[in-house]
Amino acid sequence: MYEYDPGENYSIPIDGKLYKLLVNGSIDVALKYNNVSKYKCNTLKNSVLHIAAGAGQDELIKHILPSCEEVISWKNNEDDLALHSAAKAGHCKVLKAFTAHNGFSKALLGSKNKDGNTVLHIALQKNRENMAQFLFEEYPEACYQLNYKMVSPLYLAIKFGYETLVKNMLSYTKDKRDAMAALSNGKSLVHAAIDTGNTVILHELLSNHKDLIKYSLDEEGRTPLPYAALTGNLEVVEYLMQDKEFEDCAYEIDKEGSLPIHKAASGGNIEVINILGKAKQLLNNKDQNVLHLAAASGRSQAVSHVLKNWNDLDLEIFINQKDVDGNTPLHLASQHFHPRVVYLLTRDKRCKCKLKNKDGLTALDLAEIHCGSLPTFEARLTWMTLRYVNAPRSTQSTRIKFVKREGMEVLKINKENDKYELETYKGRVDTLLLVATLVATVTFAAGFTLPGGYEQSDPNKGMVVLTQNWAFKVFVFTNTFAMYSSILVVVSLIWAQLGDLKLVLISMRFAMPLLIISLAMMSLAFMMGLFAVLKTITWLSYVVFGMGSLFVLIVLGLSIPLYNPSYIKNPVKRFFFSKILLLLLLVCEKKTVEHT
Repeated sequence: MYEYDPGENYSIPIDGKLYKLLVNGSIDVALKYNNVSKYKCNTLKNSVLHIAAGAGQDELIKHILPSCEEVISWKNNEDDLALHSAAKAGHCKVLKAFTAHNGFSKALLGSKNKDGNTVLHIALQKNRENMAQFLFEEYPEACYQLNYKMVSPLYLAIKFGYETLVKNMLSYTKDKRDAMAALSNGKSLVHAAIDTGNTVILHELLSNHKDLIKYSLDEEGRTPLPYAALTGNLEVVEYLMQDKEFEDCAYEIDKEGSLPIHKAASGGNIEVINILGKAKQLLNNKDQNVLHLAAASGRSQAVSHVLKNWNDLDLEIFINQKDVDGNTPLHLASQHFHPRVVYLLTRDKRCKCKLKNKDGLTALDLAEIHCGSLPTFEARLTWMTLRYVNAPRSTQSTRIKFVKREGMEVLKINKENDKYELETYKGRVDTLLLVATLVATVTFAAGFTLPGGYEQSDPNKGMVVLTQNWAFKVFVFTNTFAMYSSILVVVSLIWAQLGDLKLVLISMRFAMPLLIISLAMMSLAFMMGLFAVLKTITWLSYVVFGMGSLFVLIVLGLSIPLYNPSYIKNPVKRFFFSKILLLLLLVCEKKTVEHT
């Protein structure tokens, strides 16, 4: 037992025996230990009340509180009171034991720890509604106090959807100026209600604090209606627009210079766009309309909806309208590599692909300038989509001037850039050379191990058995074509090894389509060879034929994005490529809406 000297200002360390008694709730603590209030742990500086409260020992606390009244206000290293410890552990009975004590000051329920959290904050963070309701009834002022993250307990109650508690808190804060000042400075209550999608809570909030709808801002400076429009919260938008007091919010420009309908377009929220449709003629501070924003964000479904459902007069203006930089929606979709949007716009007869922005650049120029030397899948599809409709380029001098001004690398002009691009192509050339060599090897071997074998008897000894079979003839043709085309690829890629960039590009342009064809032909040869020898098993031969045909089409479809033709003028060829391209675009289609 430690001897306590009242003349010294220090605490007595809690030993193992005392700690065990506190955790187990032994009433003997109050009887056996003198000056029990002076005991503290050496680590976190927890008092006997902290330990007992964390262990949920409400009966023990009732016995020792009369001799530990000054300890109630003690804080540990985290600035937690014993009340905080009880709330963190979820012991509401302990909190009731404290508040029922005659010497307890309810103002302690508003005390903050190192994170600025009151006991009510902690109860709500731990998702304990009953405890939060009790603490609010005991000390309602805590409901609007902010922690160091500018979060109030009322905000947390809204986030968790505690309708009754929120209603009581709002009713309490309704006519309090200090409460309104604190809540206005904290995280937006309206945005929290929008996130939950709970219109009951939103109604209660706006009924008590209508001013919040106009002045509440989130971290990005967005007011409630634009935020709901961006996140696609249809119920909230409808609720706000039905109230005449908030109808004007649809025409208010936020700090970013946008209207709510522009936010809805950026989020691709079609139903919200329809509700806010009266404001569709208005532009943001960059002179951009709804199509600009939907195209720049890659919201193809929103673009498709506008193109199909808005009247022709509006679309004639919107689809080719230029922003402050002279960019049309097609320019923005091309620059940001949204191939599905580019496809929709270029297939609309009202869209003019030849328009140039203030830098004299077309949509194709922007796609090519920003794609770099190793384009992504989306960039490649965007480029292909524009080429298949014969989208024009501007002059080379115009492109170079823009690239230099923007500080971008001028490929094919600067020697250092040429060297860098050569390095990037080296790996691709080596890979293609390996694949072509393997195709040539396999098809060469297949030419001497023909399906069906050879005649073993005179007079046709050594001749092919299946000479009259049509599937065998197709096998011979496709296998031969695959071998010779792959050999041509090998020869062209050997030229690419000479180290000249122009020669590399020419070789790649020649080799890529040939390699694609050789792979398809090799697949066909395999299919027809099996079909020929399985003639007697009719069902199996046709299963092989069907499977092979399907996979050949898949091989061709997946290979087309690897091929960059300089131009496609033939309308039949362009039609064929565009249909396959449409299937590939589905891969890039954004199924989800992301919000920042």
